[in-house]
Amino acid sequence: MPRTSLEVRISLTQFLNFATKPPEQQLTVVRTIRKQHDEGYEVPPDCYKQFREAVVRMHRTGKSKDYLDQVANRQTEPTRAKHYPDLAAGYKKFMGRKTLGWFEPPTGLWTCEDLRINIRPEIALVIDGTPTAIKLWLNNDDSLNKRRAEIITHMMSTALLSTQDDLTTAVLDVRKGKLHREGKSDKEQTALLRSQALCFVSLYRDL
Repeated sequence: MPRTSLEVRISLTQFLNFATKPPEQQLTVVRTIRKQHDEGYEVPPDCYKQFREAVVRMHRTGKSKDYLDQVANRQTEPTRAKHYPDLAAGYKKFMGRKTLGWFEPPTGLWTCEDLRINIRPEIALVIDGTPTAIKLWLNNDDSLNKRRAEIITHMMSTALLSTQDDLTTAVLDVRKGKLHREGKSDKEQTALLRSQALCFVSLYRDL
């Protein structure tokens, strides 16, 4: 039976997974999300949580970037011990010799009709004078391509538009130390994401 409730709430990661899949795979993505909503979903342990917290703590308290190595070296849980050294090295590469200043990350809500997606960049830095809200990409793969980065930064820019006049957005591929900055926002990008959002909601309600 089709759903009639108004709001459909999903994460940015879930929408990104949907929007970058071919049509025949989008159905599977939506079916999985609806099942999680209907039956409940136990969120798996977040192995990257301590690293994200360490990055925030480093910037907030003015610690040196070697602090990330300290955090990585004291990990005993196998998955964290495996990945944290690479994350620390990549983040230090991003920092380089940049002049960085911390400010509290803004949050926002990306909406399209009845779809609601919370936008919560993990960090916000003034990079060489430019205030930048940054999403941390920690995955151990090459899935952060140009298209995914464009979607993330565009949605962030739209949702956070009113928080600060000169704010820019970016997504950081932490392992590679590569910052993908916000590209040119245009009507075609907005139209494409809106069409994807409407498609998601339609499938979600009809399954």
